[in-house]
Amino acid sequence: MNILEHIRQELPWLDGNTVYDLTRGKPAPEQLDITQRYCSDLTIPYEMDGIDLRNYGNPEGLPSARMLGSSILKTNFEETHALDNSSLTLMHQIISCAFFLGFKKSKLSSDSKIICPVPGYDRHFKLIENFGVEMITVPFQKDGPDLDAIEDLLSKESNVHGIVCVPRHSNPTGHTFSDDNVQQLFELLVPLKDNFSVFWDNAYACHDIDETIQQTPADQIAKRLGLEDNLFQVGSTSKITLAGSGISFISSSTENLSKFIDFRNAITPGPNKMNQGMHVKYFESVSIEQQMNELKKIIKPKFELVDDILKPLKDSGLCSYEKPTGGYFYSIDSAKSNADEIVQNCSDLGLRLLPVGSCFPYGKDPDKKNIRLAPTFPDLASLERCVSIFKNVLKYLN
Repeated sequence: MNILEHIRQELPWLDGNTVYDLTRGKPAPEQLDITQRYCSDLTIPYEMDGIDLRNYGNPEGLPSARMLGSSILKTNFEETHALDNSSLTLMHQIISCAFFLGFKKSKLSSDSKIICPVPGYDRHFKLIENFGVEMITVPFQKDGPDLDAIEDLLSKESNVHGIVCVPRHSNPTGHTFSDDNVQQLFELLVPLKDNFSVFWDNAYACHDIDETIQQTPADQIAKRLGLEDNLFQVGSTSKITLAGSGISFISSSTENLSKFIDFRNAITPGPNKMNQGMHVKYFESVSIEQQMNELKKIIKPKFELVDDILKPLKDSGLCSYEKPTGGYFYSIDSAKSNADEIVQNCSDLGLRLLPVGSCFPYGKDPDKKNIRLAPTFPDLASLERCVSIFKNVLKYLN
């Protein structure tokens, strides 16, 4: 009897027709329902901050929306702009501007190299790959990117012009960078500050589900070291309100923002100010803290369920992971270099997982051990079935 036959016997509810999916970090419908419930009482704004929301203009975003962004990212209002629905789109536009026009102290070319802590966000890596910019990987240490590895890399490599990070509840590992780690990282970058970009995607700035360390805002550390022109922070409300229609934020030096808006003015006559106005009105009636507490009630039991099911395998040495304190993902390392076999067997049983290597540049996991689980979208009953399939496959193969 092969592994699939064994597991089908152990999981009699497998019917060969139902497809389970843990590939993407999507909010569950129940999360979106929370926002919809509160939105139903709001009236659509057509004017705010003395601005006609129906028209073009205001490329930096509504002042009230910028204030919302600065409160989420913990940045200065004057250095925060509110734009359209996707912070990933902002990342693309920032890199485009750095590549084609160049910022004062941040320029990219086909000769540039960008440091990528791994495992990391698959869409970041695909975005950078599309520009033909070389990506160089470094591992994580407990409290952020591996500083020794970065120092060694910088001593050996030329044309290192950037680093891409998710500094809180990192996708997918869940790392939250300590102040010491960020301080020492930025100190390593000071000699490169004439041309270096720190892409700081703070996508999970307020997505704590368990107690998580406090962080000094990155721009404060950067300014102390003269790196304010090198830091580009982005974030959004996509996983706070409605994933397909949130608002995104960028924070950088005023000089960088001026350059960026000039670049964007060739792309769009202005952001969706009516959507920004709706978000401002929403958070006048519901605080960010209240919203996140409501979302936590849905997300936390799912994270607990994953840990409850997989912890016996971790304790037996069949896999390793750190239980995240927030964010949207679990990052699992198999004890053997067999992640491709695990993913394929899960697929044969109806469970879709992200392709092996997706959390590494160019889709290449050198150890072939890492698998990302995205537990937020399924309901609890479906999630239990998803993780049970994964657990049984991993147990039999390891």
